[in-house]
Amino acid sequence: MRNEHGPLGKGWTDIGSDVNWSEYGGRWARHIAGTRYHVIRFENCEEWGDGATGYHCDLQEVDTSNPRLKDAMRSSDVPFDALNEYGEPIEAALYRLMQVEALSSYGAYAPLWQEAGTNSHRLLRAAKRESRLLATNDTEYQARMDRPINAIGSTARELATGDVNSAILRGLEAGDPKADLMARMGMLRKG
Repeated sequence: MRNEHGPLGKGWTDIGSDVNWSEYGGRWARHIAGTRYHVIRFENCEEWGDGATGYHCDLQEVDTSNPRLKDAMRSSDVPFDALNEYGEPIEAALYRLMQVEALSSYGAYAPLWQEAGTNSHRLLRAAKRESRLLATNDTEYQARMDRPINAIGSTARELATGDVNSAILRGLEAGDPKADLMARMGMLRKG
């Protein structure tokens, strides 16, 4: 995690990028409000190994009050006691960014925007533009958080917290065969 801003400029902090981010990918974060952060994840599709080319970029919202934070921290080896390997306290802002990176890597985020293309700088500019829009336009932000983003109708808000039940229950009520299949496969979680 570096304090430099990288290709996104001031306001964005590198939380997991290769020195050659356009070839090997990168992840940058910025604080929005309270416990909310936006994360831009950039990937070179050639790294996927399936013959894909070009780039993929997405904008995620991570909330450090997420109930899955401890699982994400455990998955990324982020210490629960905020002490480094020498027993010294980790600076609070850095520790928060470690939590943001852990949540993003763990998949505990709300997907807000994504795009693929062949121009890396154009994709990053578009992601920054989307972040600015959603940070200043609450109506658009709420619409993105509440829109269905997968086949069973989970919203971005629900995916961020790992809530699959709500979409399955809505689908069962509406007679959706996909929700029925998910429920029969045991995807409906108790409690």
